[in-house]
Amino acid sequence: MSLSDLASLGSFVNGFAVLISLIYLALQVSQTKRNQQIAIRHSRVSRIVELHVALADSAVAGAWLRGSGSPQEVTQTELGQFYNLCRALFFHFEDSFYQREEGLLNDDAFETVVAGVRLSARSPGWRAAWRIARPNFGGRFLDFMDKEVAGAAVEPPVDLSLEAWKVAFASEASRTSQTAPSADRYPEQTNQASKAG
Repeated sequence: MSLSDLASLGSFVNGFAVLISLIYLALQVSQTKRNQQIAIRHSRVSRIVELHVALADSAVAGAWLRGSGSPQEVTQTELGQFYNLCRALFFHFEDSFYQREEGLLNDDAFETVVAGVRLSARSPGWRAAWRIARPNFGGRFLDFMDKEVAGAAVEPPVDLSLEAWKVAFASEASRTSQTAPSADRYPEQTNQASKAG
């Protein structure tokens, strides 16, 4: 084997090694992007859970309910609580919007964001908070929010009253009792349940 043959073989091996390195790099970049998207989704879900846990606190829940739809009953302190919770949601929606714009949030996750905006914007209090907070935002997010808020304004507010919940509960309970398996169809489950009790 001549020196020129060895040089050709070396060039071939070198080219092959570069190709393998590029494939490995592409796989690493893809995995890094996937991990980044997972971290973003986790962060987004954590924010939403924290907001909902805050809303479940009795000191805040009343402010949220009165701020959403009972302006004659809301106190100045409750208004401050309500407005700041709304602003937290606005910033969450803005962050999610720009993550989507940058390709870091997939279509399914963004549909959840849009549904959240539309549901929230059915509340007159939430729309009033958006009107007040609107000058703090800009760009394409402002256009997106204005469009979604205007579309949701024609929908009736979500009824979060105890009475509405009782009606919904009764409806679901009746559906369950209508579709529940009878004891004679599944006697082994009924016998096991009575022994466990």
